[in-house]
Amino acid sequence: MNYSTVIFDLFGTLVPDISGPPYERTTEKMAEVLSVSSDEFSKMWFDTVFERNSGVFETIRDNIEYVCTRMNASRNEEQISRAIQIRHNFLKQSMMSPREHSLETIAELRKMSIKIGLISDCSPSEPEIWKGTSLQPLFDAAIFSASVKLKKPDLKIYQLAVKELKVREEQCVYVGNGGSNELEGAYSAGMLPVLILPEKNAAIYHQPGEDIKEYALTHGKIIGDIREVINLL
Repeated sequence: MNYSTVIFDLFGTLVPDISGPPYERTTEKMAEVLSVSSDEFSKMWFDTVFERNSGVFETIRDNIEYVCTRMNASRNEEQISRAIQIRHNFLKQSMMSPREHSLETIAELRKMSIKIGLISDCSPSEPEIWKGTSLQPLFDAAIFSASVKLKKPDLKIYQLAVKELKVREEQCVYVGNGGSNELEGAYSAGMLPVLILPEKNAAIYHQPGEDIKEYALTHGKIIGDIREVINLL
């Protein structure tokens, strides 16, 4: 099969994950400026990830206010603004740190006339930060879950991506770290699912589970370096 399009996941694939200890420290800092219990705030923050990533909360402010209301916590404008900025700074740092060899690999794909797309499960904050990244100019289309109110592995989000890219699903290679059952979604949509393993720094790129690796082996491909995408086309 000759593929004309590569669609990438974002976090854990092209830029570091935003889960684990660094993100936990970020929510703790948010709780501190909001003067609320760190444990309770963090639990409720992580419990609202679906609503945050599926567009139920139209802004991060809405999400923070919802959690504070549920905690019966008073908050003022300055506190909320500071909490928003703490999270924004964390996300920006991650999104401004592209995976090794990603920029040159995507540039090479473009030279080969390969279309480049993005499907990311994310909150309302990320689309605006994306505009200032070094990756953004290299993409033909970018789909963000909070913006379209769809989340992987919903087939509709993959279908929306191919519609914007003006290609067919079977022409697409989908590359991701396996989160959100994205490989299953890509396969069901008719794409070739490719699992990309983490970079050497395991603190920012988490290892996928054995079930995810097994699925990729039986339904698609596994790569350890983003440059291997070129060889799949």
